Amino acid sequence: MNTLKLALEIDAPAHEVWRVLTDGELIREWASAYAEGLAIHTNWKVGGKVSWRAPGGAVRACGRLTDFQPDERLRFDYDESPGAAHRNFSETFEIKAGGRRTRLSMTTGPLDAATFEALTVPARRAMEEIRSLAEESAQIHRPR
Repeated sequence: MNTLKLALEIDAPAHEVWRVLTDGELIREWASAYAEGLAIHTNWKVGGKVSWRAPGGAVRACGRLTDFQPDERLRFDYDESPGAAHRNFSETFEIKAGGRRTRLSMTTGPLDAATFEALTVPARRAMEEIRSLAEESAQIHRPR
């Protein structure tokens, strides 16, 4: 089993990165790296259900929100996934504030080799899109 680990520096404060990770419209933008039109459905409460759905309602993954610490950590534990292979895995986003810059880390796993391979490129694209959205938002909201 493999664990996908990605990290990058973002020229934006932690609260902007957090907003990109938790705002439904912004999530659609970065989640399109995995599938066009992918949307999250959750109540944003620890223990609450979470599902990722494609346009038309097809469920891509579902589970529970298991950690929700604003501007710090977001974790989903997926225990149900449709399709041929049922898999349990977690996805954690960690935010480390450093003034106007923020370090975002994403850890996903455990993943079988095929899933790891299939998710690596889209996950990198999603992280880059998160960076772009947070930096753009920070520029708009930055005091002059």
